[in-house]
Amino acid sequence: MDDFSTNRHAESPIKCEVVTPSPSRHPDLWFSDGNIALVAGGFYFNVHSGLVCRHSAPLSESIKALEAEDRQAGLIEGSIVLELDDNPKDLCRFLLALYDGVSGIKHDNHDFDQVSALLRLSTKYCVEHIRTDVLRGMAPIWPKTLSAWEFREADATDATGVYKPRSIYPHPILIINLARETGASELLPSAFYDLSRCAASEIATGYLPPGLSDRSDVHVLSDEDLINTLRGREHASRFLSTFVVNELEGRDASVNCVHRNDPDPFRKRICQATFEATTFEILRDVNGVVFHRSSDPLFAIMDADLMQTRSDSPNGRLSLLHRACEPCRMEFTASVDTTREDMWHKLPAWFGINLSSWP
Repeated sequence: MDDFSTNRHAESPIKCEVVTPSPSRHPDLWFSDGNIALVAGGFYFNVHSGLVCRHSAPLSESIKALEAEDRQAGLIEGSIVLELDDNPKDLCRFLLALYDGVSGIKHDNHDFDQVSALLRLSTKYCVEHIRTDVLRGMAPIWPKTLSAWEFREADATDATGVYKPRSIYPHPILIINLARETGASELLPSAFYDLSRCAASEIATGYLPPGLSDRSDVHVLSDEDLINTLRGREHASRFLSTFVVNELEGRDASVNCVHRNDPDPFRKRICQATFEATTFEILRDVNGVVFHRSSDPLFAIMDADLMQTRSDSPNGRLSLLHRACEPCRMEFTASVDTTREDMWHKLPAWFGINLSSWP
């Protein structure tokens, strides 16, 4: 009887090999006269190496290295192949921006994926003009100056006075994470302040984009940025309290107050009573709750001034029964403007952001 036991460990003549599927031509970006095939995520983009090399030093170096190797075996439709680790949708957006520019891009919440892709890839591949254009477009929404912030806030307020930033602007967590990834630190102070106006639980939980439900789709801050946000939130809250104490509680009438020498004790105290009523309304924060501006010190300080000029209460907004005289009101307005500018200048320090200049 033959013993075949000695063949039990012989190698099988059948070998299994993992076959990598060939990339498919991208349906939206392919040129018949292209000479470089950029491969990403199962797609290839047949584009012009001259254009790519002109604008991106890192891609230029990679393409020149491939040409020096003379890798004929890796050709796709006669073009040399450069494999990239980018998402094909993002790469398509980036290449289209190289060809067509970014003038048609909006920077609202609907276009955030496109803006994000362009900023990340223009940074990665050192395409400075695209990066600059994208940041210029983001600047009005995440500004460096208080005056620009006021325009931004006005654009997010509807006809009834209700503040709805999430309907038009990207969520600040998205901006903070993107700015950290791309080194766009100038976006951070306003984004951190915007986020700090949310409830602490919302800040810690993160942001889940509409239409998504999986926990893996939630965008969260790094531990360091979470701490920075909560610390900055506390600084802003204390700043508002200090403003109330220093500028409202027990505020004296102006030396030019028109009621200073009034023989009627009630009329003599009208301006002081007005500031006392303003203090009460700021502490109640009713206007902030009604108009979705709660936990917003910049708004609360401004609203303290606006209460002095509103003559009615449209849409439930609170106004005061009495008004301070013009000299008293003008002095208070000057204090409000100075205080708000001071607060804006403090934002980078409060949120742990290092900037060469601000604003």
